[in-house]
Amino acid sequence: MTYRARFWSVVRCYSTGDGLVWFKENNPGHRFEARLVGELARLAPDHVIVPIAVDPERGWLLTDDCGTTLTHADVADQGSRLIVVRALARLQSALLGKVKPGMITLAPEAAGDRLRAVAREWVALPAGHPLRIDPELAARARVAADVLDRRTAALSGTVPLDLEFNDVYPANIFADRSTGVLRPRFFDFGNTLWAHPFVTLHGFLDSVVDWTRRSLSHEDREALYAAYLAVWSDHLAADPGVLRQDLDVVEPLVDVHRLVSWQRLIPHADPLELRTRAEIPRRYLELAVRGLRG
Repeated sequence: MTYRARFWSVVRCYSTGDGLVWFKENNPGHRFEARLVGELARLAPDHVIVPIAVDPERGWLLTDDCGTTLTHADVADQGSRLIVVRALARLQSALLGKVKPGMITLAPEAAGDRLRAVAREWVALPAGHPLRIDPELAARARVAADVLDRRTAALSGTVPLDLEFNDVYPANIFADRSTGVLRPRFFDFGNTLWAHPFVTLHGFLDSVVDWTRRSLSHEDREALYAAYLAVWSDHLAADPGVLRQDLDVVEPLVDVHRLVSWQRLIPHADPLELRTRAEIPRRYLELAVRGLRG
């Protein structure tokens, strides 16, 4: 049974004598995910899905059914959110330096140039192209890129480039309660970039706001930042104050990273798919520009 068919991936569910299994085939732009999931399962099996089979050449994955994902009640609960961000930090820090990059690399200091390149390409598209932008947005994107250059220049370099999962969303987190307590298991790594890992936390917190339809209080956000950074500080033996500054610096990269992830899908979309879905990467460009006013 086809569970979901979109041009970035097709997911199917099959009933077997041992229960449900799930099959995923990625768009060629995200084909690296199959190999990556195999590596993550080998290195951090308690934190991610462990596939039954992986075909890296085709970008195919087969997994057992892992139960339910986080609920809206989980997402609205600060205690559950703290569990998730600590688990995310443990996963990322445990993988640091152990996985070879097999996806797009985007260093923070190169993000401004990437934003300029997208604006330059899309403003030059022919009239009627679904990705074409007007000169006014292109000009604002150039200003935003300058702001991003200045911001990322302040990074300390304490945390090296590594896995930025770029899509840690409640529906991509299994809620394993087999031990009586919540144990998050992360999945769906097709949007991953080789970039600054801290951007992943901001993406998750954006999804919390989206799901709850309310802003995080200052106290709750600061507690989530502290819980995440405490794991990193222990792992790197780094100054917590420096890590906190770096976390602030990379926040505007969330929508830039989402935009870049979409760019690698676009060459594999047929004209109808592109016209149907073009509003998504265009929105990420708009959001990136809006978040980086001069």
